[in-house]
Amino acid sequence: MSGGGAAPVMKMSDVFLLLGVTFLVGGLFIHGLVSPTPLNADAEPYSNGASLLKGDTIEFTVTAENESVVAVEIIDEEGDVVLTKSVSLLSGDSDSIYFEADSKGFYSYTVELTEGSGEVVVDVDRKLLIDFIIYPLGIICVVFGFYKRKDEQMNESIDAVLESND
Repeated sequence: MSGGGAAPVMKMSDVFLLLGVTFLVGGLFIHGLVSPTPLNADAEPYSNGASLLKGDTIEFTVTAENESVVAVEIIDEEGDVVLTKSVSLLSGDSDSIYFEADSKGFYSYTVELTEGSGEVVVDVDRKLLIDFIIYPLGIICVVFGFYKRKDEQMNESIDAVLESND
């Protein structure tokens, strides 16, 4: 520290507690903050991709603000088109398009509005729930941190002045 001071040593229990809480809060942000992507016929199509295992699914939920035509195309890592679907929606309507991966690999997708405007939410569902491993890891770190804190408090020496009542 500047000024010649010394910071107290961080206890191992505090490290595990901080790490566990960070995992838990980070997991909530990863899974909880799904925002819709606005689409417009005049703008570039929305393109992205996902690494999928066999049996994983992608759900495209499209909501139209006015009369719209939506086209979804999914391409596997070899460049083959595995899904092409077009849907017409009326103002305020919503529709979902599902895709299930036949094999493991990276799949690129494009969502395009050829008419109108709206928004799309892309939801990737994992069959093995690998994305949720962060929650048990966070809980294990927090529990171990509390265990270490209790253990550290048991091993602390108690400094007391013993006085006689004379």
